[in-house]
Amino acid sequence: MPIYLPTPAYRLGGPDGKGWTRLSLASMGGLAGDECALRPRDYSHMIEATDTRRARYGGYGPCIANGKCDTCPISNAKPTTLRSLDNRVLVRVDERDGRPYLMNRPEDGWASLAQRWTWQDLARLEGWAFGPRHRDEHSDGFWLERCDSAA
Repeated sequence: MPIYLPTPAYRLGGPDGKGWTRLSLASMGGLAGDECALRPRDYSHMIEATDTRRARYGGYGPCIANGKCDTCPISNAKPTTLRSLDNRVLVRVDERDGRPYLMNRPEDGWASLAQRWTWQDLARLEGWAFGPRHRDEHSDGFWLERCDSAA
């Protein structure tokens, strides 16, 4: 399964082969770098991170091991766990910074006690499935649903 996502190569001849190339800031300043499919930055890329065969460059955090996945601390990290009394937990996404928050009482909106997580830790969550998207007057988010232990 691909975990290391190298920066796509560009062609100097451009898409038409005659030198007409669209410029991007990333190509001019070396701002783009190799990415790791285990470091999603949003919901859709987190779903892809559960089966990295679907992962494509863009939307992931930077590779920190220079493509050597066998020595990467993220690749070798243990799965994360979540203790909850409920079988469903709402994850709200803060629209200001895009960070996920696990909500204690979803019906209270942002007034509820919340625990901030990272997309990377959610992608490694064990015993929970990523449920449907959720949108209400407070924010966008999605549900985590406890997996049946007998399954």
